[in-house]
Amino acid sequence: MAIQERFSLRTSLFILVLACVGPLAALSAVLLVRQDLQQREQVEASTELLARKVVADLDREMAGIEAALKVLSTSQSLQTGNLRAFHEEASRALRSGIVRNYVLTDAQGRQRVNTLVPFGQALPTGGTPEQLMDVFHQRTPVLTDLFIGPVTRKPTTAMGVPVVVDGEVRYSLNMGLPADTLNKMLERQPLPAEWLVAVLDRHGVIVARSRDAPRFVGTPAVAELVATVKAQREERLHILTREGVPVSTSVARSERWGWSVAVGAPEHLLRDQRTAMTATVAAGTLAAIGLGLTVAWRLARRVLATVQGLNAAARALHRGEPLQLPRVQLREAEAVAQAMQRAAVAMEQVKYLAQHDSLTGLANRMLFVELARHRLALARRQNQTLALLAIDLDGFKAVNDTDGHAAGDSVLKQAAARLEAACREADVAARLGGDEFMVLLGSTDAANAERTGQRLIDALAQPYAGTDQAVSASVGLALFPEHGEHLEALMARADEALYAAKAAGKHRLRRAPPAP
Repeated sequence: MAIQERFSLRTSLFILVLACVGPLAALSAVLLVRQDLQQREQVEASTELLARKVVADLDREMAGIEAALKVLSTSQSLQTGNLRAFHEEASRALRSGIVRNYVLTDAQGRQRVNTLVPFGQALPTGGTPEQLMDVFHQRTPVLTDLFIGPVTRKPTTAMGVPVVVDGEVRYSLNMGLPADTLNKMLERQPLPAEWLVAVLDRHGVIVARSRDAPRFVGTPAVAELVATVKAQREERLHILTREGVPVSTSVARSERWGWSVAVGAPEHLLRDQRTAMTATVAAGTLAAIGLGLTVAWRLARRVLATVQGLNAAARALHRGEPLQLPRVQLREAEAVAQAMQRAAVAMEQVKYLAQHDSLTGLANRMLFVELARHRLALARRQNQTLALLAIDLDGFKAVNDTDGHAAGDSVLKQAAARLEAACREADVAARLGGDEFMVLLGSTDAANAERTGQRLIDALAQPYAGTDQAVSASVGLALFPEHGEHLEALMARADEALYAAKAAGKHRLRRAPPAP
């Protein structure tokens, strides 16, 4: 009879411990890798989200500046050639603005008015950015890359809009945007500790930076970022900052102005978290050495199910899908689930703020363009007619000047509410900036569009709470495909019709003439 090999209790326990530690250690390693990948993906998604938010804020700031320039460009002093009077008018406008100066240049690039220099004194003969000459060729607003101001000798950008006199672009009205103005905008961003945000012009030159701005503004970004900017791409990168710090970076781009925003999260933050998690897992593994195989297996199953569920929820959150949290079986996982729930709410809020006007709640220019292009594509396939109404409030400036900006804001909110009430559910109403609105009417014809436009004029001409000033509206109408096949052309034709309504005495609708 063979003698069965016997083991001591100590040996048997040792074998049992090894049997428990092996699978548990392997499981812990898998979970650690997955958690690390999940955290990296969350950080990268957060940098991308923040980059897009900064781009939206930048576009909103530039839209306000563009609107102010357009208003000033219609000055009667410019129409009559009274540049001394215009110098005084522009100087007064600076007191309520965020910019440093206004500059009026002619088609030869010569400065005719500069609010930094008393009228009549000699003005710089050079230094006007070549990009501003595009105002005369393209007859559209232009935002320059960074340059050194000929008067201030400081890093500056400029926005220029055409000044049309007798049907031709006589001047370019330019607004100086010093770099420190954009730096202050970045300072208002709620950045996590050690994160870095930079605004880059079309050539990859740093226009603004959330840290060490005086040191780096005006210098090129690192080579990888410059290549991305010049290629007009939006992507994620793993690069070094100008200080040599490794960062996980997301790049977002402003389609309107061509500038880019880069947001970087230091890699060492992820490394520190990974080290902390490794230490925690190792300690937990050592503490679980005495557990039996059954307990270890059950615990591993519960942990893995929870982590997989949270990981799946995190991926869904990254894809923009509704967050559906799994049923968790661990208290620690409940904290993670609650944090993900808060993150989902925060992302929805950021997305809403990035796509809607913060004052009125209407769609902003970015969301309006996205929705309008989608509707145009659908109408093109289905051979339908769409209408675009460009709306501008008449008498709104008097409300601001007489009753203050709070009253002006109240009028804008009331006007937005009236627009929404007068529009169908299938229509899209948006505030483009200032007192300018635009409405897209889906599946309509010219007659219905004109009736809707007149209904909007009547609604917007009713008295407004909080002011005794008379406020009405002028409307420009453009139709698809009669006035253009593309959104930009339709918006331009609607604006032309709006200007015609203004010129005809305001408080009326004008339809754009047929395309030539």
